[in-house]
Amino acid sequence: IMSVAVVLVAYVVLTTGVPVFLHYFVHGLVSPVHVAMAFFCGLNALICFWEIGLGLHISHIQGEYKKLKEAYGKVPMDAVVAFFLEDLTLNQFLSSKYWTKVWSTYSLYDPSYQNNESFGFFIDVGNGWTTILPSILWMLAMTYHEFIPARTMGCIGIAKFWQELYGTCIYFLSYVFNGRYKGRTTLEVVLFVLLTNGLWFFFPLLGIYCSWRLVESNSYAVFL
Repeated sequence: IMSVAVVLVAYVVLTTGVPVFLHYFVHGLVSPVHVAMAFFCGLNALICFWEIGLGLHISHIQGEYKKLKEAYGKVPMDAVVAFFLEDLTLNQFLSSKYWTKVWSTYSLYDPSYQNNESFGFFIDVGNGWTTILPSILWMLAMTYHEFIPARTMGCIGIAKFWQELYGTCIYFLSYVFNGRYKGRTTLEVVLFVLLTNGLWFFFPLLGIYCSWRLVESNSYAVFL
């Protein structure tokens, strides 16, 4: 049994490190572009799992959110710390219902995630179902090039990464337009909104660039 924070760090290290090792074993080099995309695709696959749970367990999330708001409404940072310090078993790690705590806790900063009528709810649930398999496919094909033709992979990538980029931009616009940052400190907004969601802005941009290179060159040279 380890804490949620330790398990998440270990997951990111493994899902980045193993693909990088295999890439080096197959091609004899470490590519910064490959490292970046392996990090993002591995992370995105986990988030997709959580996003699928967001849709499946929204009623449970709404109930959790009400309890958390009563307990931590004025100090949401304490709820975040408590969640990351929780002990986590293997069964819990594999349970989409356990990870609803991500959404009920994040909803203390942005209540749209416990509202099944909001854009944030639907774009994330949609991303979860539609990008989990492409993320895994990219992790494999970046190293094992015979797995799928480069141009096909590029077309899949353009669709996947554009969807993620567009969704993030609209989410930021919705967050700012509706003033959901009001009442929060600058540090909280930077950590829990700009930094976390910003990953789904910058890495999809890199993914679109890689996809264009795959299509343009009809090769995987961008990862070599």
